Amino acid sequence: MTSDRSRTIIDKIFSYDVLKDLDRDALVKKHDVTDAIDEINAPLRSQAGPIAQPEFFVPALADFIIMAIPPEGLTLGYPGTYKFAGDLVWQPDPAKGAGAAITIVASGVVLDMGGHTLKAVVQDSSQSLAGIYAHGAMEITIKNGMLVDMGYYGVCAETIIGLTIENVTVSGLVFRNLNRRSLCPAGIFVKASEGVTISGCSVQYVYATADTCAGIFLLETSLGMVSGCRVSDLVNYDGVAAGYYYMLSSAIATSDCHVKNLQTYFNGNIRSAGHTAIGFLPCLSMELTFEGCSASNITGSCDDCHGMSVFIVALVKVKNFTAHAITDGPPPYNTGAKATGLEVYGALISVEDSSVENIKAINPQDKQATGFSVWGWDIAITNCTATNVVVCDENGGQNPALGYGTGFGWAPDPRITSGAYYVTYERCSALNCQVGFDTWMHVDSKWIDPQTSDCKIPILVQPGESRTLSGNPASECNPPITVVVKNIASGNEYPPP
Repeated sequence: MTSDRSRTIIDKIFSYDVLKDLDRDALVKKHDVTDAIDEINAPLRSQAGPIAQPEFFVPALADFIIMAIPPEGLTLGYPGTYKFAGDLVWQPDPAKGAGAAITIVASGVVLDMGGHTLKAVVQDSSQSLAGIYAHGAMEITIKNGMLVDMGYYGVCAETIIGLTIENVTVSGLVFRNLNRRSLCPAGIFVKASEGVTISGCSVQYVYATADTCAGIFLLETSLGMVSGCRVSDLVNYDGVAAGYYYMLSSAIATSDCHVKNLQTYFNGNIRSAGHTAIGFLPCLSMELTFEGCSASNITGSCDDCHGMSVFIVALVKVKNFTAHAITDGPPPYNTGAKATGLEVYGALISVEDSSVENIKAINPQDKQATGFSVWGWDIAITNCTATNVVVCDENGGQNPALGYGTGFGWAPDPRITSGAYYVTYERCSALNCQVGFDTWMHVDSKWIDPQTSDCKIPILVQPGESRTLSGNPASECNPPITVVVKNIASGNEYPPP
């Protein structure tokens, strides 16, 4: 963690009493990849070609027209508007190992692709190759085009003040490299930037074999808006996959953004941070809003699977979120950690007017699938609905020994076993769940007008009982662990069962 911005966010998040109980150093070490990514991206910063490259431009009134991209890439070193003459092909030199087709180093640059395509011909899918790379500048706009078959990033921007990326599609990103830790290929990646707008963009057909991959990844970024974006068909064959991934970021408003067809696999890589499949993953961040977003067809391998995971955060608001078809632990694994439509780990979080359906966990190690799950302090879940939530074995059989499919409940984790404090569920409904509302591990919490239909257990109350959670190397626990959690529920207000 290298910046004052990161330190400020971490200090604020862990200032809340419930978060003080966590192993702050261990969590930050596990999830803060800032230094690693700074090192990973260093070759991109050093590979910028010479600024004077007149043979690749022609004048057109006040604009620069880009005619071709040389193997070493093209550097935009002067302010102005740059346009494509037509569709362009970039054939990077595989001997260089890293680089970008277009590098922006000047402030006041508008790169308008004019609806054209920049396609890369990549010979080595393990190399750090980007379509467009911007670094150390102000007021940069990238818009109106498609980046096809890039290696590591579609668009990468670092230390930019005033960045706009609009109507850009990144398609066909392919990257394979398990030899280095913390690699995270992404369609759009923004680091250490301020005043960021990403709108009307799409990231699709991303196929990675790396510790992590993401559709849109914001790291150490503040004062931003992400709107009207789509992430689809994102696969990691041996690591984590996240549609929208925000780390150590603040004051980001996300609206009308969607992710579908996201999947992870496990093929022996136990050195990664796990194999979670998550539509939206804000982590170690604060002051975020999400409105009108959705996640569908998310399939995990043998770790967590969530439509949205609001993980170790503070001051987050979610409104009108939907999740559909969230499945964890399918064959050939036949086990995972858990599946959730929307999970919360944090303080001062509100979720309202949201609905999730068809949430399934097969033989979950955390003994639970949940529509909405919570851990932390001062969390409000209002006017939300969970439908068709189930825990089962690989043949679809249900047994309480496997755990429960719960509409609303505690967020289990064998590494974080304290409770959910001051949680309010108001006007929430559970439909066709094994348990409608689970009061397990809740303290001083309220259930106001809960509604259930076709739930085997409308409200589950188990004072003083215990549950056994476990984790294996494929689900972030190396070495494997088993934890017995005793229910600390107390001081709650709910209708009698």
